Amino acid sequence: MKNRIKISVDGKSFTLVGEESEVHMKAVAAYIDEKIHQIRRSAVAVKMDTSLAYVLTALNVADDYFKEKEKNAELEGRNLGLSTRLEQLIPQVDHTKAELDEAKQELTQLRAKLEQIEKATSQGKDAEEIPQTNSNQGLSVEHNKGNNPMEHNQEMQPQHYPMGLKGGQTEKEMIRKVIREKYCKK
Repeated sequence: MKNRIKISVDGKSFTLVGEESEVHMKAVAAYIDEKIHQIRRSAVAVKMDTSLAYVLTALNVADDYFKEKEKNAELEGRNLGLSTRLEQLIPQVDHTKAELDEAKQELTQLRAKLEQIEKATSQGKDAEEIPQTNSNQGLSVEHNKGNNPMEHNQEMQPQHYPMGLKGGQTEKEMIRKVIREKYCKK
């Protein structure tokens, strides 16, 4: 449907007919009217010569158009570059998410193992009665069957520390700490 609208440009009335909305056509007319007034204010010769004012206005509008076209091309190039980068990052994000899920699962297993050990030690069970894990997760230790838990024993070697030793502790210090904590709670 075509719209008909009356506009005023440079003090002259025109009727525009187009498929664009009335608001759009009024905005275009106001833009052209403002450009003509800017050009007429800038030079005395343009004030007198209407055709020169219209030609300069057309050149100014064309200049604005080409500048916006260049900006648009630059933005499209940036958009394409960002889209490409996004496509490269999606597999990395998916991989990181999978690693995070694995770490959460391992943390859940370690928490369950810790609760199991704490429960066993709070019930006063001997070290041999605490269930051990055969997987590569958790802390597996061969326990000292001797009477002195503080005594150094070559049999007590950790098989795996999933999170590493904290604060630079040696394996022996870590084992002693676990034994102390276990027997001090009794």
